[in-house]
Amino acid sequence: MIETANHIPYNPQETNYTKITQEEIQREVDYWRAYKILQRMLKAGLISEEEFNKIDKLNRKTFTPMYAQLMA
Repeated sequence: MIETANHIPYNPQETNYTKITQEEIQREVDYWRAYKILQRMLKAGLISEEEFNKIDKLNRKTFTPMYAQLMA
């Protein structure tokens, strides 16, 4: 026999979501565009992996993307 789990109903008024501003979204988009360009440059042999990492680190400081911290 299957037991039912304790279900907590979803109530959006009780959540503490932080709204993302247009500026934060733009910074995120700008960072990911720069990241993709860097990846292409690395793949094409235009920059070394060391240069890639240095530039990416600089871009993370410049654009301060929210989700880049999730990446290694």
